[in-house]
Amino acid sequence: MEVRNATRTVLLDQDNQVAVINVHKHGYYKIPGGGVESGEELIDAARREAKEESGCDSEIVAELGRIETDILGWNMYDISDGFIARVVGEKGATEYEDWEKERGFDIEWHDSLDEAIQLIETNQVSDPNATKLQARDLEFLKRARNYLGNQK
Repeated sequence: MEVRNATRTVLLDQDNQVAVINVHKHGYYKIPGGGVESGEELIDAARREAKEESGCDSEIVAELGRIETDILGWNMYDISDGFIARVVGEKGATEYEDWEKERGFDIEWHDSLDEAIQLIETNQVSDPNATKLQARDLEFLKRARNYLGNQK
């Protein structure tokens, strides 16, 4: 089984819109994130992945902890560290890898954390492996909502 160290970023723009990626081929939603490269710091990986998948530079503002997910059907054990980040500057073009393009990755900006959470909570996914990934990212969105709500 492949152990995969990754980051996930709840990315908010200046209007508090939330970046969510629609993975059309598998019918699930995720937040920006991906693998940590050898020797890369977690915060650097989070910023890099957010840039690639959203087209935005960002500043990390908080950590959301770690979620470990066993995805048996894909022979993967995912260890994801979550972050909250704010967009810095203008939104740019995404930089999806070929496999992400093949799966139909598409960035969407939702008006609030509540809207993004509701979208994912009501989305039905047929692939149980994709369901686990979507549930992982839903948990990070809920942690971000809780964190930001406590900052007021």
